[in-house]
Amino acid sequence: MLDIGPGGGVLLDLLEEKLPDVKAVGIDISANVIEALTRKKHAEARGWEVLQGDALALKDYVEAGSVDTVIFSSILHELYSYVPYNGARFNRETVAAALRSAFDVLSAGGRIIIRDGIMTEPDARRVIRFLQNDGPAWLARYSRDFAGRKIVYEQLNDAEVSLPVNDAMEFLYTYTWGEEAYVHEVQEQFGYFTPSAYERFIRETLGEKAEIVVMRHYLQEGYTEALADKVALFDEQGRPVPLPDSTCFIVIERRA
Repeated sequence: MLDIGPGGGVLLDLLEEKLPDVKAVGIDISANVIEALTRKKHAEARGWEVLQGDALALKDYVEAGSVDTVIFSSILHELYSYVPYNGARFNRETVAAALRSAFDVLSAGGRIIIRDGIMTEPDARRVIRFLQNDGPAWLARYSRDFAGRKIVYEQLNDAEVSLPVNDAMEFLYTYTWGEEAYVHEVQEQFGYFTPSAYERFIRETLGEKAEIVVMRHYLQEGYTEALADKVALFDEQGRPVPLPDSTCFIVIERRA
């Protein structure tokens, strides 16, 4: 099982603990990440392995057909946001290249597991009512700094703004994490496909040998609680509405 972009090794630890008979390998392009994980592996006597490599070219590092599972856990949106493809960031072709790369090394019956951000459909407008005084200034700064796309909103009064729900959510994800994470979060776009667009994209990218066996989406636990004292969300008629789904969970199987 390959864990793409293993970070601090949390998922590698879980794979080893829950699936002790599986060979778990973390792959990351960063030498610093690999060095830190190697130190952790030795310090904790872990059995998993790490490998420095490019997620867009996995067959250069592992044998084609030798992998049972490739996991992208909250990493595809980072590839989309940070890795230029044909010279452009925020490029869906980066996601396509990552999926093709993973599919190339899967065995028959092998699976790609994706956990990542999702956009809402349809992109209706939402009204954010800020419950804290710093909220409007946060949004003004965010709309200037966000690298993913232009964020345009309508100021309704001192405490309320109206904007498309997907723009609202991109802002709220950053507002959740606070000032410490701001400089990084404004460089990342968490949602880049709606569920139906993601399904079409997978089929177009991977073809007939790819079967989507799980396709679901949900609101990630914690956002509602984290934002409860910061904002209230309404539709255009002024009715309170819940936060939309933030996260998708997708499993793709390679047919024989």
